[in-house]
Amino acid sequence: MRKIIITLGAVAILTAGCNLNQDPVTVQPADPGKPAGKSGGAVGKKAVPIKLTVRRAHASKSVLSDGGALSCVKVTVTNQTKKQLEVNPLYFSITDTHNTKHDSSSALGDYEGPIDTTSLAPDEKATGLVCAKGSFRPKVVAMTNPLFSEAARAQVAS
Repeated sequence: MRKIIITLGAVAILTAGCNLNQDPVTVQPADPGKPAGKSGGAVGKKAVPIKLTVRRAHASKSVLSDGGALSCVKVTVTNQTKKQLEVNPLYFSITDTHNTKHDSSSALGDYEGPIDTTSLAPDEKATGLVCAKGSFRPKVVAMTNPLFSEAARAQVAS
């Protein structure tokens, strides 16, 4: 009984400062001049900490490809924070027009030119492809942080 009480106390202390009910991340529009997601405000240069610019793209298959269909987007990540930003192709997912989420890890190694695994300093950018297996039309791309909490979302431009 004592171990249970100690464990519950430790969990309470460790999660006391955590916001477990996070608000959803606002979807950045494909056209920066249009209103963004639920907030209704325009997304300006410094309005979001992580700016994603996303458009549909075609990828060249790598020598490791199994020949299956790939759906791809070209992503530019801009760090608009004051801290280092970790970028990794595994931090991305693509939601299609039928609201089905596709994990980018399903196609890793199947195509040339993926977004690099890197750390971006403030105001730095990284550009590369993010793909998922299957034939679908990408609608929204989401990026997580190293703890796999959603950090940014953006609509896909045509």
